Amino acid sequence: MIKILLADDYYIVRRVLKTLLSTEKDFEIVGEAANGPETLELVRSLQPDILLLDLKMPGINGLEVTSRIARNCPQTRIIIVSAYSDEAYVNEAFRRGAKAYMLKEAAADELVTAIRQVNDGATFLSPSIKMHSTADLQNRSLQT
Repeated sequence: MIKILLADDYYIVRRVLKTLLSTEKDFEIVGEAANGPETLELVRSLQPDILLLDLKMPGINGLEVTSRIARNCPQTRIIIVSAYSDEAYVNEAFRRGAKAYMLKEAAADELVTAIRQVNDGATFLSPSIKMHSTADLQNRSLQT
């Protein structure tokens, strides 16, 4: 089973993700967090395999949460799920330790693919994100 923690400040987003991902036989939603501090605490206590994390979180933003988890709980792989497709956010998320960056507009099967790939040690970038250069991301994939 792939243990997944959902972290988004919007309840409806967490509910939709939980409903969608619960249909996968090898996924287990182990918890939900609505802010940065709660996310950090739940990652420490639940030790999920995958954290689906929004960037704009109250208390501690998603980029800082990413840095702390990558440093203190490296067994948890982070997938950013955001409405922001700006290249600066994407680059910073990967620089801080995220393994994937998804847009909230992504199709359900894209999210499922990302979770499985990241769980297997790869990186993932939503195909709809326009990057000036994907060389840096490809280099990260070779190092993971």
